[in-house]
Amino acid sequence: MLSNYLHVARMLLDPDVTRVPRAVLGQLANQGRRRLPAGVERSLARRIPGLEGVRFVHRWLDGEMITRHNGQWVINSFLPPFPGPAYERMFNNLLSGRRLSPVSAFLALTSNCPYHCWHCSYKKRASGDLSTSQWLSIIENLHHLGASIIGFTGGEPCTRSDLPQLVAAAAQKGASTILFSSGAGMDESLLRDLKTAGLWSVCLSLDHPDPKKHDDFRGAPGAHSRATSLLKAAVHLDFYTMIGAVGMRELIPALPRLHALGTSLGIHELRIVEPMPCGLLASDPSNVLLTSAEIRALRDFHTQTNRKGIAPKVCAFNQIESPEVFGCGAGTQHLFIDAAGEVCPCDFTAMSFGSALCEPLPEIWTRMNAAMGNPRRHCFVRMNHRLITKNANGRFPLEPAASLRVCSEAGFEPLPDYFQQIMGARTTEAQPSPHNTAGNPSHSPQRQL
Repeated sequence: MLSNYLHVARMLLDPDVTRVPRAVLGQLANQGRRRLPAGVERSLARRIPGLEGVRFVHRWLDGEMITRHNGQWVINSFLPPFPGPAYERMFNNLLSGRRLSPVSAFLALTSNCPYHCWHCSYKKRASGDLSTSQWLSIIENLHHLGASIIGFTGGEPCTRSDLPQLVAAAAQKGASTILFSSGAGMDESLLRDLKTAGLWSVCLSLDHPDPKKHDDFRGAPGAHSRATSLLKAAVHLDFYTMIGAVGMRELIPALPRLHALGTSLGIHELRIVEPMPCGLLASDPSNVLLTSAEIRALRDFHTQTNRKGIAPKVCAFNQIESPEVFGCGAGTQHLFIDAAGEVCPCDFTAMSFGSALCEPLPEIWTRMNAAMGNPRRHCFVRMNHRLITKNANGRFPLEPAASLRVCSEAGFEPLPDYFQQIMGARTTEAQPSPHNTAGNPSHSPQRQL
């Protein structure tokens, strides 16, 4: 897409965008720690980047739609907008000495929710309800750990009266903040308070363009009408506004209509995650997990729609987290803290590596990061959900000892293509062992990123 190529060139000529990455890459190179192919690194190190650097970045962003929002560039909600403090934090973390600082951390502020969604990924977890001061302490620790994006989820986070205070604690010290909500408990007054608190993005659940189907999926009459009304309000208040959809197979044929609805509402991103084998779907996921062909359809919808340049952009998890792009960053680039304070690799991987109430968060992160390894070519929970269930003994999330056991049995995978490209790794994709019904990939030597 020509507009993307021009956007890349324009970004790389903006000193506010390139200043921190150039400085960080230069310091890493001086330490003998290369993060890009040598020719690309030399190109991007120049005051006016050469064509090789522009081509590399454009190739990386192929299938994405780069946009502007409030004076910042946005690739998608996986990365912080730039230039800005969260973006600079992400690059500075490359010098931190940690294996990988988390790009993002999502917090389930409560296990309570008035909706009854058929696919809820949080159900079956132990309930919890931390105090305001406990969450503020966790958020402070996330700042020290270096999280660039802090997301608020649940349950339904809008049922907590202290939500604006928690958002402010995350935003005021430099993190980009996202609210994930079904719409229950939200109104325009709360949206205005969240805008004042510094919230960057609002993501509202909308699983189908047909109101009745969405309401049935969510177990809440009027949910579709409430969500569309709130999406309009969020756009009006100048949030980076997203529709969050569960990409079940019933939705795939209706995706163009859902995208058109997003266009009519003026939203910025259609964010799609497929059904995951966790929560209410953990016991018998076989009927709802997408086939390879359905996953390919979602990935194609992501890239083809974005190349047309028609807003909203599409961000499908199984494209961003595919083996050919970034892979699965659960526990290595992302963490999730549930409503009881248990620290897990992601929202869908119900494996605790420790309690944020009982142990310093950096220690838990280091333990989890070492156990999960580098970013994986495949979604960890999709590959290993049977192994997780076998070790759970009916209790989710798994206790830390069981989580470490699952990681040991699951083994490591080669790096996803993006990391192979920037690290110069020479690995081939591991195949699942025929002796492991959990889909355990064979062991492969890992590179520390």
